[in-house]
Amino acid sequence: MENLFLKVEDREFGPVSLGELQNLVMEGSFAREDSVWSESIDEWIPAENVVELKNVFYKKEGNGHYKQKIYAVASGKGGVGKTIFSSSFGVGLATMGQEVIMVDADFGGANLHTCMGILEPEFTFFDFYSLQKDSLNEIVLPTPVDNLKMISGACGTLGIANPKYFQKQRFVRELKKLHADSIILDLGAGSGYNTIDFFLLADEKIIVMTPEPTSIYEAFGFIKVCLIRELNRKLRKFPAALEILAKDEINKPNKIKLTIGDLLNEVEKKDKAAYEIFKTTLDGFRPKLILNQVKNSADIKEGKAIQGAVLDLLCVQLDFLGYISDDQKVKEAVRNMKPFILDAPGSRAAQDLTALIRVGLLGKKGFKEILERRRWRKHVESFAREYPEKDLLKNATICSQNCFYWGDCEYQDGGGACRVRHMEPVLTELALTT
Repeated sequence: MENLFLKVEDREFGPVSLGELQNLVMEGSFAREDSVWSESIDEWIPAENVVELKNVFYKKEGNGHYKQKIYAVASGKGGVGKTIFSSSFGVGLATMGQEVIMVDADFGGANLHTCMGILEPEFTFFDFYSLQKDSLNEIVLPTPVDNLKMISGACGTLGIANPKYFQKQRFVRELKKLHADSIILDLGAGSGYNTIDFFLLADEKIIVMTPEPTSIYEAFGFIKVCLIRELNRKLRKFPAALEILAKDEINKPNKIKLTIGDLLNEVEKKDKAAYEIFKTTLDGFRPKLILNQVKNSADIKEGKAIQGAVLDLLCVQLDFLGYISDDQKVKEAVRNMKPFILDAPGSRAAQDLTALIRVGLLGKKGFKEILERRRWRKHVESFAREYPEKDLLKNATICSQNCFYWGDCEYQDGGGACRVRHMEPVLTELALTT
């Protein structure tokens, strides 16, 4: 392709050759979501939708480009271990040789940095949000793991939890310019618009769920609202189809009187072109499910159950990647502010994660893969030995019978760190440096 006309934000320029376009991509001036003029349909379209330009945005052996694959990790509710999974997932990909950047996209409750043992990030998303830094690449932080970097969120900052539209668009543009093979978005819990939009832009959409009724219910609801938002976006030029999507029976919480299949049939009767787009959207929307904190084989059935419900009611194929066992070693890793795959590489949870990454996400199978997985585990263990330890209790208050509350305290642990005030030195240090 030659004589391309490009559009970045509101600025149009061209014509440019394919070689010039490649240079613009390499220097970060043009991204997949920016637009190219299509003469065949006489309008601007996203560059990622132009088949002839696909290779421009992906890494090829030896040419210095990045694959730029975005993983979004979400959950219908908090407390399911989403961030804990994200940190170990990032470590796993990095130890395979990929250049990985983890992005804390939970603007209202950032905590990915603490999972990596970083209490005082040099830069946070606030520096980008407040325009002190022009690009996300300028706030990327190193981690103790080779090939693994991160962008820290800004916990405890007013206004940042709800960025304005132009701020969100700027974030999305810059996200596609990050210098990485894999970008992991650790999203906020729940179904806020920011979370949904970031989830939908990802190449791989991962939902973390526990085998508890509330988590299952909220995970199903999250998938539903993401699908409805995607359908509304794709059908925006078809008012009759949008009117069908707006029906109360599908949008009311707690009720599924109409399935997505019912809506698809109604759209087909009204508009064949809209029907094709509707159907293509359903086929292309394939989120992936990870079941966390699994205690027994009965829990695993919950993953299969929601997979069936999503297919029956939403007409969407939910890929059940597998599960991570409920493991005390994970809880200990959280307390140590360390990814569990490094804190306890031999634990059941770490082995489950190994299978999820290599088989579920990367599709590596067969006898040869069994040998490769064993070799990789040894590689991870070597990283674990080199990972720096963080002594959080060095200056902690020591529990003693001399304490005024000794007789009434239910956490008595004479000689150990006070279980009520053990984080006090850390919090004091943070308060003095922020």
